[in-house]
Amino acid sequence: MAGLEGYKNITDGLFQQLLAAERGIKTDAQEAALEAAIAGEEMVRHIIDTTESSLSPGKDNRNWTFHMRQAVDSDVRRNGNTITARIGWLKDQEFYFLIQEYGGDVSGKTVTPMNALMAGHTEMLKTLTRWGLKTT
Repeated sequence: MAGLEGYKNITDGLFQQLLAAERGIKTDAQEAALEAAIAGEEMVRHIIDTTESSLSPGKDNRNWTFHMRQAVDSDVRRNGNTITARIGWLKDQEFYFLIQEYGGDVSGKTVTPMNALMAGHTEMLKTLTRWGLKTT
């Protein structure tokens, strides 16, 4: 009986260690996702700040009212074992932002795409890779 009790204590202890390790991994993954989202947001703002205007020749950024820059946002959510991180104009997405991002025509002028969201996404992936995490 003592042998069975000892075995139970050992397996319970191992199980508790595994649970603690799993909680630690999930916490690290969520922290990595938050860091990635912040890095992605910063990159989107950097692109807005440094991409020459297509509508105002000689203007070295896409800031006119700063509304597009201020509207850049991120969101990190966890659902079970899945963590989703998003960046962009999540709450306030104006048509103007999308023209600046993807390009198009405004009053007969062609807007060159700034591709800020792709740059932000790439920055997020770099951050997650530094954490040693797999991304999908």
